[in-house]
Amino acid sequence: MDNRFVQAHREAGWSFWLAVAYLAAWSLVPLLADDKQGITGLPHWFELACLLVPALFIVLCWLMIRLVFRDISLEDEQ
Repeated sequence: MDNRFVQAHREAGWSFWLAVAYLAAWSLVPLLADDKQGITGLPHWFELACLLVPALFIVLCWLMIRLVFRDISLEDEQ
């Protein structure tokens, strides 16, 4: 199999599972957190689900792009 397809499949798999992890974290944090007031004055569950989880996954996306994704030519060599 051509290396371009192997790399594209690898990148798609990482992207898919990171999106699934984000949705799982975003859905579970409000269920697990309490209703106490947080640092910003908003409920603690809201701060975690809407401020902390997106910030964490922005960093994870950046890491994934830096470590997993490769700049390859998609042109056919023939």
